[in-house]
Amino acid sequence: MNLHYLKEMYNLTKTELQILVYLDEQCGNTRDLSIRKVAKDCFTSPTSIVRLAKKLNLSGYNELVYKIKESHLPTPIVNEILPSTTEIDQFCMLIEKNRKNLVVVLGEGFSSHISSYISEVLNFHSIPNITTSHTQLINNQNNQNILFIVVSHSGEEESLRKTVELARKKNNTIIAFLGNKNTAIAVAADLIFSTDSYSPFSINIAQPQLFFGRTLVIFESLISACINSKRN
Repeated sequence: MNLHYLKEMYNLTKTELQILVYLDEQCGNTRDLSIRKVAKDCFTSPTSIVRLAKKLNLSGYNELVYKIKESHLPTPIVNEILPSTTEIDQFCMLIEKNRKNLVVVLGEGFSSHISSYISEVLNFHSIPNITTSHTQLINNQNNQNILFIVVSHSGEEESLRKTVELARKKNNTIIAFLGNKNTAIAVAADLIFSTDSYSPFSINIAQPQLFFGRTLVIFESLISACINSKRN
């Protein structure tokens, strides 16, 4: 478990980190590990443990335990789930509708490589756009229609979340490629493509990060459908 990543991403307290370390060490014995025992051994309360689970966008203690156990298992590689016809139509409609507007592709960290690729493909197909990680520059755009294409594995980056929430207030259009649809970015987006491959414990160098490859496959399916529909 990458505790440094979790601490930075979710602003975890010392007690919350202690709970995660304890659960991680006891992952083989979690069947008999009640929330009250965890609270007692970590010198905290069951309410604090539930609050930690909610902070990690999990439903509660049981899902927290399940996710920690899951993080110790090999990640299965499954067939890519391609977008539906309805999702393809919605994507193409939003792209066409915003051809004369500013198109901004956003991504941070490893996701910035995916956003750069998306930007290059859009430019190749004569859909002008810019890609940046400096979201404060976009926040200063006043009264301009913008199509945001957001790429985020976790859906939790603070600067992206603030930009997307501001974009929603300004009635801008948002397409999001996410690893987790249960996030604030997903709530604000007009159209979501989620690989459902992210959990707070999925960032492990020993496991394949499927989000990035799957997102490229999904995007290629979408953009090729759009280009072919204009030729027909």
